[in-house]
Amino acid sequence: MAKHIKIDDYISDPTPLVDALNKIAKKLGESRPSDIPLEKIIQYNEISKTIDRLKEAGADIPDELRRLKLDLAKQADEHKIATESWKVSLQTLQTLEGRISHSLVSVRAIITRISDKPGSKSRQKRFVKRSSPALLSRELRKALRELGGSGKKADVLERIRINMDGKFKPQDLERDAQGNLNWEKWIVAEKNRLVKEGAIVTGSSFGVWELRRK
Repeated sequence: MAKHIKIDDYISDPTPLVDALNKIAKKLGESRPSDIPLEKIIQYNEISKTIDRLKEAGADIPDELRRLKLDLAKQADEHKIATESWKVSLQTLQTLEGRISHSLVSVRAIITRISDKPGSKSRQKRFVKRSSPALLSRELRKALRELGGSGKKADVLERIRINMDGKFKPQDLERDAQGNLNWEKWIVAEKNRLVKEGAIVTGSSFGVWELRRK
């Protein structure tokens, strides 16, 4: 069972928790095993074939050959165990990333709520029937990250559609006189704004949206 953390100990300064999280992520990221050299694999296969041929011929199998095969088999088993351990670490990191991303969204929402100035409530009411530009901007960045940092406009919009399925507001799904969905137009507007801010690269391949790499 995980050790209970006293939240009150970190209210005034939560940075030790963040530092610990960074160390954990770094430790997990160091566990990927190196690949077994190709010559080792070839050597093991050749030794196995030689031993099989000697058995079929009824000949004695040299002890040195047996030891070499066992040694190579042991290395393969150790590599398999290390690889499985690495896969577990990778899954842990992926879960950690998802939890941290969710926590960041919550933190930003709390910051926005507690820093609201008088009159901000009325501005928020504008987005009761449609998704706010801030939300669409986050979804755009999220979709691009999930696509590896860049993607064609159609692919990005499709990923956003999937991610926001069931979350669209009424006005998002309305169409203009040309038949264009409102949310798709607003995503394009956010993309153009992010280009001006430098968050999305300008001069990308035609039709491709790309996050600026830090």
